[in-house]
Amino acid sequence: MSSFLNLQKEELQFNGYFLKAQNIVRIQVKTTELPIKAIVEIIDAQTPETIAWFVTKEDAFVDDECTQDVTTEIIKEAKVRMREPLKLSVSPSSTEIDNKKVFIVHGHDESVKISVARFLERLDLKPIILHEQASGGSTIIEKIENNTEVGFGIVLYTPCDLGKAKNDDELQMRARQNVVFEHGYLIARLGRSNVCALVKDNIEKPNDISGVVYVNYDSGNGWHMALFKELKNAGYELDANKLFV
Repeated sequence: MSSFLNLQKEELQFNGYFLKAQNIVRIQVKTTELPIKAIVEIIDAQTPETIAWFVTKEDAFVDDECTQDVTTEIIKEAKVRMREPLKLSVSPSSTEIDNKKVFIVHGHDESVKISVARFLERLDLKPIILHEQASGGSTIIEKIENNTEVGFGIVLYTPCDLGKAKNDDELQMRARQNVVFEHGYLIARLGRSNVCALVKDNIEKPNDISGVVYVNYDSGNGWHMALFKELKNAGYELDANKLFV
């Protein structure tokens, strides 16, 4: 593949480095049935003790007794592959997003879950409550994958667990660990701007993730407008008049 990319005059990555085609003078490809460490040991054993020589991996590469040069074969293969259309490993999803459905991930607080679900229904949206979906032996992650048309996710951070760092003295309220994990998975699946976390009370949140949307779940329903705005920004067509019904 490296030779192929070089023939195409594209940048290639080798051993952690990015190399530009114009800076490459020579390519040599070798194969061996032995690990490099074993070749180094063989060369080291063959070196007279009177010679002070530290054998390196590079020395093993240029050793012709333990390696075979296959550069010509690789270049020929690369030229053949250049005549073929380049296939992309990732194909865009053809699934059409249904802007009437919203995921809800929750912990043990039933009242918050029901409150959020009723609010979505008032906006003429369909809440997809993952823990309530027909199981069929599927995990939560598999249920998300089976509902690829859903374009937005709400994660309910409610004080269901207690925990602390090992060097802290006091326990803190936190969301269940599966909720935090599913939050991250939804971000990876839907995109950061299409996931909103509703946070009840003063609980511990992941603090090393920048740009994550957190909305305070308050008893005065101030979260209604904040969540409404997040849904609108995600492309959901909503009627603001329904906020006051």
